[in-house]
Parts: sequence; structure tokens; C-alpha cells
Amino acid sequence: MNLFEFGLFKTIYRWFARSLANQLLFSYLLVIIVALLAVSLWALFMIKSESVNDLRNSLEVEAVNLGLEIDNDLALDSLQAKTRIKKAVDRHASKLNVVITVVSKSGNVLADSGAIVQHGSGENISNESEINDALGGIVAFYTRQSQSTKTNWLYVAYPVRAAGETTGVIRIGVPLTNIEQRLRHDLIVFLEIIFATGCITVLISLWLARRVNKPLQEMSSLAKKIALSGDISEFVPVSRRDEIGELGLSFNQMIGRLAEQERMRQDFLANASHELKTPTMAISSVVEALGAGASEDPVMRKQFLNSLEKLVERQSSLLQDLLDITRLDGRSDSMVHETVNVKQLIHDTVEQVKDQAHKKKIRVSIQWPTDDDNANKLAGLTVAGNYMQLQRALINVLTNAINYSPEEGLVTVTVEMAEHEQIQIKIEDNGPGIDPADLPHIFERFYRADKARSRTSGGSGLGLAITREIVARHHGTIEVDSVLGKGTVFVISLPVFLPAFASLDKD
Repeated sequence: MNLFEFGLFKTIYRWFARSLANQLLFSYLLVIIVALLAVSLWALFMIKSESVNDLRNSLEVEAVNLGLEIDNDLALDSLQAKTRIKKAVDRHASKLNVVITVVSKSGNVLADSGAIVQHGSGENISNESEINDALGGIVAFYTRQSQSTKTNWLYVAYPVRAAGETTGVIRIGVPLTNIEQRLRHDLIVFLEIIFATGCITVLISLWLARRVNKPLQEMSSLAKKIALSGDISEFVPVSRRDEIGELGLSFNQMIGRLAEQERMRQDFLANASHELKTPTMAISSVVEALGAGASEDPVMRKQFLNSLEKLVERQSSLLQDLLDITRLDGRSDSMVHETVNVKQLIHDTVEQVKDQAHKKKIRVSIQWPTDDDNANKLAGLTVAGNYMQLQRALINVLTNAINYSPEEGLVTVTVEMAEHEQIQIKIEDNGPGIDPADLPHIFERFYRADKARSRTSGGSGLGLAITREIVARHHGTIEVDSVLGKGTVFVISLPVFLPAFASLDKD
């Protein structure tokens, strides 16, 4: 039996937990039934209470009327007085369909109505609770069950007083059968209402649960399909404007984002493979040429070895860029956070590209604020972040500026304060500029505005993408402005080190 009960409970629990529709159905039904039961019990209690109170009041009124009629006879101890009392009791009892008992002040029965005589004439019933209370001058109300008929009776015992004394008691009793029948009838009506409401609730709950559960099931099915097949070309239909509709839109946006990420991943792999293949094939060609006899000619050997050195450098640079962009994407590197002095950062970065600029006879100039106050203030300012990564970002921009500047050109690095506690680093060259059609794409990976020149200069097309990611991770921004034939300006904005930035989110 215990095993059966446990199994039944387990089956019900599985049904309940299997579907959101089942949970909604059960929850709605439980709430409605509990609420209706509570209201029904309260209503039945109030009906019974009001009915009994009304009955008590009416019985008390009849007792008062009867008492006014027989109060004189109660004071007389004569056969004629008892006869008149008996007639009055029978008349009132027949009219009201109640049982009336008149008791003397000593507790003896003077008259008892009804076809079934409950008390014999002269019997002393002063020991009964309501009679005893009434003889003490209190209007008593008692409910008691008849031992013979098992029927509940309501008794009202009214003291009849004269000259400040209790001369007798009038007790009126009435069975509560009618009230109990009415309560049973009302209970049946309430149960029918609860059953009908439960059925309607089930239908509404099933409709509502289906309406809510259907888009969730569609999203769940699509998620399983994506997990199994990897196909992210489908979207869930969205026709609602509520929270479920917003969830569907967010789900579709997530799929779109995944599709875009997948496209970018495939493009990245294709571009990376192509970029790695080009120098690898060139290295293979140089090695084949050297092996075919070019190494015997000192001049040819030197030329091929120089080409091989450049190709290896380009391959190493590309691999380093790929490693950096992968780390930044996955945030797998543990950034060391520190306070970076801006002036020192600029000087060290310019020193790093000095040899490259010298080969093209390009002058790199650093411009600080002209007024002493701002110059001194800026000299001591710091930013929060990783020194090596910030230097890498600046080197990428400076290297591009040098590569695209003509020989004996000028690259200017301007450092100044901006609004909202920002430091701006402007890197300006006097190169050919960038076509407006290319400007929106220059921070994309492997994108080259001048593809032929980028290849000859050894660029991977990842430098600006890496720079943008590093700047973003330091809560900064990078913008570009370029005019064809006049040059390009990159503006990097970084927040000044403040207590709020003292602890950046560690990755």
C-alpha cells in the first residue's frame, strides 16, 4: 500500500513537473478551489448564524407576547388559571408550529403544548439549563439534541416578571430541521458551483497554458535542433507583444547573433588560413630556390636569405596578431591592472617605433599642452589598465601612420585633456588618407583599405581590430577622421584614473 501510494505520488509529480501547462493548470485549479471552499464555508457559517439569530429573535418576541397574556394567571394558583394558560399555550404553539412549555417559579410544569407531551404536568424541570437561567431572570438561549429523535432543537427561555419577581418561565422550542435542510441544500449548490467553476477553470487554464506554452515549446524545439544539427538558419515565429513575445524576439536576436558570430568565425578562419598560406608558400619557394642552386651564388643567396628573413618576420607577426586577437576574444589572458603614467606611455611607445620611422626618414613629434598648468597637470595623470596592452594599441596605430606616410613625412602625437575626465591621444599623419567608403570597415578584422600596399608592408589586417578591443577593455573609445590626399587622424580617449576606476573588472 505504501509502495502504491508512493508510486501514485511519483506519477502525479512527474505529470506536474513535465510541462508548464500542467503546472499552470494545477496552480489555477488549486487556487480557485481553495478560494471557493473558503468562501462557501464562510457563507454557510454566516447563513446559519443569521438564520439562528432571526429565529431566536422571533421566538423571544412570541415569548414576550405570550408572557403578557398569561402573566396574571401565573400569579394565581387555581385550576381555572392553569386551564387558561394551557389554552393560550396551545393556541400560540399551533399558530407558530413550535413547542411551548410554561413553568412556575418553583420549576414545575404548568402547561406543555404539542401532540407529543414532553413533560408531564407538575413535573419539576428547574434543573434544565435554560429553565434555571430564566428563573434567575435571564433570557436564555440553548441548542440541544433530542435523545429520542436525534434532532437539534433551539430553546428560548423567557422569564415572566411581576412586582420585581420572576413568577414563571415561558420556554419555546423549535427544531432546527428547516435551517439544517437549507444549509445542506446551500452546501450542495456551493459544491455544484465549485465543480462548474473547476471545469471552466480547467478549460481556461488549458487554453491559457497552451497559448503560453506553445511559443516556449517552439523555442525549446528549435534550441534542441540547433544543439543537435548546428543549423542556425531558422527563427521562431513571433506574433505576440507581451513578455512571451519579447522572449521570442530576444531568442531570434540571439540566433541572429550566433549566425553573425558563426559567419565571422568562418571568415576569420578563411582569412587566417589565407594569410598564413601566403607567406608559407613564399617561404617554400625561397627554400626550393636555395636548394636548386641559388645558394651557390653569393648575391642570390643574400637576396633570398633577406627575403626569407622578412617572410619569417611577417609570419611571426601574423601569428602574434592571431594569438592576441584570440586571447582578447576569449578574455583568456589575465590582465595585470596597474596605474599607467600617460607621459611615460607615450614616450616609450614613440621610442618603440623610432627605428621604423627612421628607415623612412619620418619625424614623429609629440605635442603637449602649451600652457604650463595643463602641461604639469597632464604630466602627472594616469590611466588604469594594462601597460603592455595600451602600448600595443598605440604601436599599432603609430605603425600604420608610419607605413602610410610618405618618406620624410610627419607623424604627430598630441596629448590633451577632454571633457568628462578623459585623456585624448591624437595620432595624425600626412599620408594619402582613407577613402570614405573604407572608413566604416577599417576596424574589421583582415580588412585593408589599400590591399596591395598593406601586403607589401607586411600588415595582417588585425592591428586596428586589436587596438579597438584593447581600448574598449580599458573603458575607452577610438575614432578616426580622414581626408583623401591630406592624411588621417586617430583619436583614442581613455578615462583618467579615479577611485571609481581603481579596480577594473578582472577577466
